[in-house]
Amino acid sequence: ADIDTACKLGLGHPIGPFEMMDIVTNSLTLQVQDVMTAAYGERFHPPMLLKKLVKAGYDGKKAGRGWHRWNKDAP
Repeated sequence: ADIDTACKLGLGHPIGPFEMMDIVTNSLTLQVQDVMTAAYGERFHPPMLLKKLVKAGYDGKKAGRGWHRWNKDAP
């Protein structure tokens, strides 16, 4: 949450990077990083924490939990 807040307040971004990952789903973020790793090497290797979150069902806004907790009834 601190990084998202810093990006919004300090850089003027509408949402932070962790909010973005939750919105597009953490599983999609993981898939994209796997493709990027295959194409461009280990510098794009996904972090172990992201893999653990996805495996545990913390898939972002659609699941109601990810890097943030989300109200599933809210738009």
